[in-house]
Amino acid sequence: MPKSSEQICAELAVDARFHQPMRRLTSLRTGGEIACVAFPDTPEKAARLVQMLDANGIRWSPLGYGTNLLVADGTLDRVAVSLRALKTPVTFDGLRVRVPAGYSLPRLVNQCADRGLSGIEGLAPIPGSLGGAVKMNAGSHGYEIADVIESVDIVRDGRILTLPRDEIAFAYRHSPFTAQDLILGTTLRLRPGNPEASRAEIAEYRRHRAATQPVNANSAGCMFKNPATGPTTGRMIDELGLKGKSIGGATISPLHANFIVTDGAARAADVFALIEHIRSQVRKTHGIELEMEVEVWD
Repeated sequence: MPKSSEQICAELAVDARFHQPMRRLTSLRTGGEIACVAFPDTPEKAARLVQMLDANGIRWSPLGYGTNLLVADGTLDRVAVSLRALKTPVTFDGLRVRVPAGYSLPRLVNQCADRGLSGIEGLAPIPGSLGGAVKMNAGSHGYEIADVIESVDIVRDGRILTLPRDEIAFAYRHSPFTAQDLILGTTLRLRPGNPEASRAEIAEYRRHRAATQPVNANSAGCMFKNPATGPTTGRMIDELGLKGKSIGGATISPLHANFIVTDGAARAADVFALIEHIRSQVRKTHGIELEMEVEVWD
């Protein structure tokens, strides 16, 4: 007989919380109730956990800080695997920095700047975890996390592997890691920098973000990727006059048209309806099929 997520977590001594409302675990503040959120505290426990979940036919997904995630309404029969409890420390070794997946990206950027390490300043305004940044190849202001990755540690088929950068086919807001891969951490190779100059650069990026994006609203960041050529997605939505349009408790941000914000009581269905409206209008006017940048759990 297959084991339940409760039995698996108990057997592995993995801390877990059951029947959790996802609106409390995502920056968009929407989503239904998830069956389980598990917090393995070592890479070995994380590897064994997902291996046993797979063996028992239980769907699972990695959960970072929930800043790039749209979760459907209703009950989700899956396990969210959070690596925020991993005991693996951040280590600095010359220009190399080894970081666990559950570590805060903004915090890391600040620490590297303070140590005179440069190469990720433009990532400072991006909220979330290192694992999420690697999974989506996060980028901003001409920086991409892939540019400084030396290797990535993952769980694949129950084994902990270290993949060198030349074996990882990153692309714009994309990595080759699948739903069956659990990113455990990454080693970055940065370059020598000047702490004062890096801090000034970071402050300017954060000022720009605060002036152009709804940083204090409930959102999941940019909802869609930009097309390979032509105007940005935000500009296309803006030029269609869609800023400020609402469906239920979800609204296209008046500040940045590629952001959908919620009032905290919105249903995920409101967000999905607004997404489809945007897509249909862009498709009709520009002949472009917008691709989601935000991860969707349904």
